[in-house]
Amino acid sequence: MTSGYFVGIDVGGTFTDATVYDVAARTCSAVKVPSNRAAPDQAVFAVIEKSQAPAGQIRRVVHSTTVATNALLERRGARAALVATRGFRDVIELGRTTRLTPGSLYDPYFRRPPPVIRRRDRYEVAERIEASGAVSEPLDEGALDALGRALAEAGIESVAVGFLNAYRNPAHEARAKAILERHVAFVTVSTDILNEVREYERFFVTALNAVLMPLMARYVGSLTDAVAARYPAASFYTVASHGGLLTTRAVTKTPVRTILSGPAAGLAATRRLAEALGIARIIACDMGGTSTDVALVADWALPLKRETILDGNVIRLPQLDIHTVGAGGGSIAALDAGGDLLLGPESAGARPGPACYGHGGERPTVTDANAVLGRLGAGQELGRSLSLDGEAARRVVGTLAEAAGLLTEAMAEAILDLAVAKMAAAVHEISVARGYDPAECALLCYGGAGPLHACLVAEALGIPRVVAPPDPGTFSAFGALCSALTVDCALTILAPLSSGALAQAASFFAEALPAMREEFAGQGVDPAGLTLECQYDLRYEGQAHELTVSCAPGADVAAITVAFEGAFEREYGRLDRERGLLLVNVRAVGRIPVESPTWRAPTPETGLPASRRTVWVGGEPQACPVLRRENLRVGEAFAGPAVVEEMTATTYVPPGWTAQAGSIGELDIRRHPA
Repeated sequence: MTSGYFVGIDVGGTFTDATVYDVAARTCSAVKVPSNRAAPDQAVFAVIEKSQAPAGQIRRVVHSTTVATNALLERRGARAALVATRGFRDVIELGRTTRLTPGSLYDPYFRRPPPVIRRRDRYEVAERIEASGAVSEPLDEGALDALGRALAEAGIESVAVGFLNAYRNPAHEARAKAILERHVAFVTVSTDILNEVREYERFFVTALNAVLMPLMARYVGSLTDAVAARYPAASFYTVASHGGLLTTRAVTKTPVRTILSGPAAGLAATRRLAEALGIARIIACDMGGTSTDVALVADWALPLKRETILDGNVIRLPQLDIHTVGAGGGSIAALDAGGDLLLGPESAGARPGPACYGHGGERPTVTDANAVLGRLGAGQELGRSLSLDGEAARRVVGTLAEAAGLLTEAMAEAILDLAVAKMAAAVHEISVARGYDPAECALLCYGGAGPLHACLVAEALGIPRVVAPPDPGTFSAFGALCSALTVDCALTILAPLSSGALAQAASFFAEALPAMREEFAGQGVDPAGLTLECQYDLRYEGQAHELTVSCAPGADVAAITVAFEGAFEREYGRLDRERGLLLVNVRAVGRIPVESPTWRAPTPETGLPASRRTVWVGGEPQACPVLRRENLRVGEAFAGPAVVEEMTATTYVPPGWTAQAGSIGELDIRRHPA
């Protein structure tokens, strides 16, 4: 493609961001508008219109969304039913019989999250498939048909089907789907979502998918229709939890794959930037208005995991390994009954937002603390959407400071110290706790609030280098344009790792490739350029949890063993070679790359400070320069304390650090040697 525009959109809790890539000029522009949580599609079109990209020349629109995530957390999905093998309807409520909510082990008032489908809406049907795949009891089709009619009469619009051992033989689930679709609009079966061993994980993710299907089908369907009407030359995609792109048809069929859509886009951009700068290990730190997401990208490979725990529920699907903490620019600070300072998880959101936004916020936030300390300037334009009210920030932080017996600036620094401690703990979790030394990594900061705090987080962890990318506040929106169209499928083998098991895996991979071509074609995507990644889930015999490694399709037992042992030793710090290896699942991941933007070397500018102002550091006021990001001259260094302002974010360079503009427009910040 030689002309036109690509638009990447990140729908966040406070702002909806867009990156608009001009294909002919090879330039990107950033746009922000306040989010509209009640109607997120309105913010999507508002940000595109604000970009002023010619409607007839927009060739692609890609968006990341939190609609599915919010629906799960707020329990506002559709009323759905579960149909299970007789005797197994309570599997999704029994779960693992363990507490999956952090900090709940010694909480006497702990209550498990309610199941996504109530017991009154869970039904059983006569059928049975054995672990070998043999049918020991046929499916009672008459009873199932009658149940389908009853569900429709009861107002059920979505049904999940989970049968015992269906991963070995999906025939009963396929037949049940055909029967139920006569009566109910949305039907999802477990073997279409997670064709792997383990009943609870398989049943739960299928039930969750059923709850989300009607909501996401309406949301993404109407959004797709509106995009087609307004931008007739544009294709439309959604970022998935595994960092790939999904078509509207794929999202409608498997909306559960968008649970981590937003953070995934930022990691796609992180890998692209790490490749461009030659950084082998980079920690991504995305601080937005509500939370901070951190992840480690090593050797330019996206960090994948097999499951995540969200709100006490296990979601076992391929997804990026991202750790989230409730520390964002809008996180609210308060004192508990004993006078200790608390921060989050409650957020001021977009409306009313922090007090300094001028929309009526009356509770102090992290953003207000930065305004009090001068790291955000009074009257500063944020995202070209609002002007910062410094007096309002001082008022709300001062009220909290008075209650604690502190000066206003001391309370502001305490709020930031607590936010930094939370983020540093999250970075520790995805680095030190997993066998990586933070001192050997660079910290990439993005999101509207990320560059304000990155150097402070790096100091706490001994990280010597911080990178602020071009347009950090819309970096995740840029990442939406860096992903590939992706599908995956899996097969449970559950056998000792041997040449026989690998022959079975090789047969599966050989069959997966043409099936994926057919699936892409059915979604209206040209399958040319399809590549296949082969993943193996392995564990030592006697263990309960697997590690996933990627190897070539023809890899032998020795090569796969080496890959597994490297991953196991890094994760656990030891090996257990006395035990044999068990090959649990194999997974084929098909990707079709799409044309995506690149960064260009910035034009040399003046490098002169735009102004000077006072910032508070360690309880003392200091004068520091305020520079405009677009005025920085490549290679010209400046020492902290300094503030760098731009449309999408503000970067704070503390004392002891030196920054300079880099070769692709990044801000490269290094800590002085001790």
